[in-house]
Amino acid sequence: MDIVKIAAFGIAGTLLGILLKGQKKEYELFVTLGVSLCIFYFIMSKLELVLSVVNQMQEYVSLDTSYIAILVKMIGITYVSEFSANLCKDAGYQAVAGQIEMFGKLSILVISMPVLLVLLETIGEFLS
Repeated sequence: MDIVKIAAFGIAGTLLGILLKGQKKEYELFVTLGVSLCIFYFIMSKLELVLSVVNQMQEYVSLDTSYIAILVKMIGITYVSEFSANLCKDAGYQAVAGQIEMFGKLSILVISMPVLLVLLETIGEFLS
C-alpha cells in the first residue's frame, strides 16, 4: 500500500510546512519542494513498471515502436509539466505555472502530429 505511505508523507510535509510558515516563509518552500521531489521519485518508480508493461504489450501485438515512444514522451511531458506547475502555484507564481502548463500542452500537440498525419492518411485511403 504505497499510496498510504505517500499520503502520510505528504500530509506530514504539509503540516511541517504550515508550522514553518509562521516562522520562516522560505523554509516552508524548501520543505514543500523536498516533499514534492520525494513523491516525484516514487512516481518515477511506478512509471518504470508501466513502461515494462507497455514493452510486454508491444511483444504481444506488433505495433510500430515510434508510436509507443510518442506515447511515453507524452506521459513524461504531462507528469513533468504538472509537477513543476504545481510547485510554482504553491510558491505563489500562478502566471509561471500557467505558462508551464501551456508549454506542456503545446509540446504534447507537437509530438502527436506524426500520429495525426498517419491517421489522416489512413482515413484518406478508406475514402478513396
